[in-house]
Amino acid sequence: MSHARQHSFASLFSAVDTVEIPIIQRDYAQGRKQSADVLDAFLVSLRGTLQGEPGQALDLDFIYGTFGDDSGKIFSLLDGQQRLTTLFLLHWYIAMCEGQLQDFRERWTQRGRSRLTYATRPSSLEFFDALANAVLEPPADGSGWSGKLSAVLIDSNWFFLSWRSDPTVKACMATLDTIARVFGITSGLYQRLIDEERPPITFHFLDLERFGLTDDLYIKMNARGKPLTPFENFKAWLVGRVANEPWAKGFDLALDQKWMDLFWRLAPKQNIAAVASVVDDLYLRFMYVMVFFDACIRLERGYSAPRAAVDWLHKLRQARGYIPLRELEAQGAFAAPAVQIASIVLDHFSGPASPADIKTLERALSPTSDYADLVRLFSVVAWVSSDAVTSNSPGLVSERCRWDRVMSNLIANHRIDDVYTANTTLKGVQALAQHAGDLYEALSKATAIPGFGLDQAKEEIRKAGLIVEDPTRESLFTEAELHPYLQGRIGFLLDFSCTPGASFDRDTFVRYSQRARAVLDESIRASAEHLLERAMLSIEDYLIERAASKFSFCSTDGGTYRERSENWLRVVGRPAFKVLLDGIDGDARNSLYALISAATCTDWRRYVIAEPRLIDYCKERLIHRGALDEIYLVSRKRLSGYHAELRSYALYCALQARPREVLPGLGCRYEETYDETQPGLIVQVDAQDLRVTYRSSSWSCSGPSGQVPLPPPLVEFMESQGFTELKA
Repeated sequence: MSHARQHSFASLFSAVDTVEIPIIQRDYAQGRKQSADVLDAFLVSLRGTLQGEPGQALDLDFIYGTFGDDSGKIFSLLDGQQRLTTLFLLHWYIAMCEGQLQDFRERWTQRGRSRLTYATRPSSLEFFDALANAVLEPPADGSGWSGKLSAVLIDSNWFFLSWRSDPTVKACMATLDTIARVFGITSGLYQRLIDEERPPITFHFLDLERFGLTDDLYIKMNARGKPLTPFENFKAWLVGRVANEPWAKGFDLALDQKWMDLFWRLAPKQNIAAVASVVDDLYLRFMYVMVFFDACIRLERGYSAPRAAVDWLHKLRQARGYIPLRELEAQGAFAAPAVQIASIVLDHFSGPASPADIKTLERALSPTSDYADLVRLFSVVAWVSSDAVTSNSPGLVSERCRWDRVMSNLIANHRIDDVYTANTTLKGVQALAQHAGDLYEALSKATAIPGFGLDQAKEEIRKAGLIVEDPTRESLFTEAELHPYLQGRIGFLLDFSCTPGASFDRDTFVRYSQRARAVLDESIRASAEHLLERAMLSIEDYLIERAASKFSFCSTDGGTYRERSENWLRVVGRPAFKVLLDGIDGDARNSLYALISAATCTDWRRYVIAEPRLIDYCKERLIHRGALDEIYLVSRKRLSGYHAELRSYALYCALQARPREVLPGLGCRYEETYDETQPGLIVQVDAQDLRVTYRSSSWSCSGPSGQVPLPPPLVEFMESQGFTELKA
């Protein structure tokens, strides 16, 4: 018999003589009252498939069992009893409706005995023999039975009344009544049922003994009335995929023991039943991730790949449940070489894996994992399955450290946010794994690293060359790369440490590295006084352009590569940042204060340098540049939201901070706007509200009757505070 292949009910009986329900099994239960909803749904699905378009098929998953004789012709069924029994009854019913009982007997009886037989009770066995040979005609008018079909059968001369006490027979009679109700008097369905070329209803057959599995576990489960889980179906199918591979000796035992223990350790601690379910889910998730890796590596055309291939990758990426085995087979998943790699990886995680590797695995299997997490896991997969590791090359401990360092740098500084970039990146990792035993030497001679960001690839090549020249440089680079904001992006430090045409200067690198790490520390980036931003503004207008007329002070966040690459990583390589680092002497915070205090700029920047609350106003850290150097502080992301004009808001802040004795009695508030109305400062002078605005490079003041001069005390205050642009 062909093992682990798709069968129909008809083709199964072409391969075996008898399917026996062994004595260890329960009674047939699908026709019982408590199973009525399940049976109805099952029969409706069968009817929809049989009455649907030719070629449409319904897969019923796996049936399991062992052969009870040496000839391999009596199949003892351990899982699938309910489905096969219902299919037997359905075949008999449709054959009866369509005048095909003779064909039914030729197919499903042998020497007058039913080829589906129950060993649970003699009465069950006798009933199936009698039903298989029964002769019955459907109502001539095609209207169905006036009562129940079971009543007609019970009234037949071949039916023994004692059978009504047999739970299996009672359930079969109830199932036949339901079949008659759901299907009515059928026409043309029998030929579809027995079509072995395009079977409408299929399942997979697995011989547990052939795959080295015992039936002990199943017997225990079945004693509790529990069928095999989807994961157990999957495991048995997977064992069958590699049964003839020379490397697969002990594969089945490892699946059930050593590798299973790994996922038990990863599962959250809770009650045993819940943990068992989580373990299965984690195990399956790992397997689907391995299929995702294999499918990406085999995908040839990337962005121009067929839609179906991309959809399959998406399905694997998101899979959290059971993917039908027929679909895995159709996609060529779990070919023997891919399963071998999975076994190597599972051996690694079950044995010598470091805590860091285990964390990588946990993140990748988490429901919240992203593409970068998957690529990080693949970097471990590529390493443990590389030729260098499988051949146990010398120096693997130090080479693994180098591999992890380079992979971490490349992945941390590359956007991997869709299936296409993941595909190219995984191929890049796979290509690098060919040099897993001599990575630095290979990189030092490379011109590019496909699959990763160009800038970071060039940087890794450059650093590898410098390390090959002098291995003591590696520890310097590693220390700088470990900074939580830089995360491997230190090319600017190399630039600052090398003059044109000159070699790398170690002391200069150490100096700039220490200072850069200090000013990019989270405590500085998130400073309430915005020390880094104001110190940078004292040197140049460093703001990052976001869109037309929108500019950013840079976000303090650094959790993702996108956040870092669109913010301070766009600043650190500039000459102005080198000037800032040159100004850091000793404590970074005090040095930034000193730079701010020494600022000499005279344009709009001086207001922000003097008053950090201007940056506070910009909740999204954005400003809008208008004509003639007009700067608007944007409270959200768009100018259509509330906004303030920079100079007038700075004046408002200065007035709020003034000593009590300065301009006593003068009240003020700020009036934001969200349309084309110019925002401005409202001051109360002599019980009169005056609106002070800055526009077109000059200040203006208006009252209830129109334009008025700025109040002299206010002018005096503005001049003392540096608001010198006082054109009328």
